[in-house]
Amino acid sequence: MKRRRHYPLFEKTEPKVYLFDTSAWFNIDSFSNREEIWSTIRRLAVEEGRVCTCAQVIGELHDDPIYINRVKPIEKELLSGDASGGDPTYLMKVGKITHDFPAMSKATGTKTPADPYVVALAQMENYTVVADESMERKNRKIPGVCEQLKICCMTLKDFISAEVK
Repeated sequence: MKRRRHYPLFEKTEPKVYLFDTSAWFNIDSFSNREEIWSTIRRLAVEEGRVCTCAQVIGELHDDPIYINRVKPIEKELLSGDASGGDPTYLMKVGKITHDFPAMSKATGTKTPADPYVVALAQMENYTVVADESMERKNRKIPGVCEQLKICCMTLKDFISAEVK
């Protein structure tokens, strides 16, 4: 993972790095300007290193056509901002989030969702999460958990407004 240096004096001037959740990837094609959105994501991911995702999100996308057609060609760049699966600090954060928000993490289920990995990575690296989940049942959804942990989170529509010109 490329760790960003945190300079408190300049942190506000540093451009945002966006961490996309599965829900955001799935909703891009519902916009009429989807080609422009995909072009912006490719530019931000490949040229600027400002869009990323985590391996668990890629795993959730893997069986969907969006992965083959849109994500796979830039997968290496998207994963350059991910934490190593063996990074104990990262795994401890994932564990704490899973413990603190068991409804979001589905801790008793057989499938391991990407949500706690997304939140932990955003918290570690000061990323802005892009998630298109509703705010119903706040402890179950990324935006609610991000709000409680004071992690910047936005919808896909907010991302488009901020970055797609």
